[in-house]
Amino acid sequence: MSEIGIEKVVVELNGFRQRTAMIKEEISKVSRALNERAQVLNDLVNKSLSQLRDQLGGTTLSGFLSLQGRYQSGEMNDQDYSAQKDYYKGEMANMIRKLDESKKLMMIMAQLDSRPPGASQTPQGPPRSPQQ
Repeated sequence: MSEIGIEKVVVELNGFRQRTAMIKEEISKVSRALNERAQVLNDLVNKSLSQLRDQLGGTTLSGFLSLQGRYQSGEMNDQDYSAQKDYYKGEMANMIRKLDESKKLMMIMAQLDSRPPGASQTPQGPPRSPQQ
């Protein structure tokens, strides 16, 4: 092999190393960005679940159960019961909606977690033909 041929191979190898380093850097940037977004989603889900837990354990569920008890014991009339029951029904529907949203966020987070490291899509150009 001539010295000029060896120099061409060395130049091509160096170019390949530089492109590989750039691709690795881009993969690292994308990975960091995905991790940041996953953390934001995780924080949102945790906050939402905490609020729902407080609502369920606190006023809404216990209030509804108290309403049922008062109605069954005859402490309130049908009209008052219906009005308050509708209020609690709306609150519980709102909680179910929030639970559905949290479930969707958790599914997204699970999809992000299930991706193998470095599985981000990197643009690939057409194969290069060696120049002579």
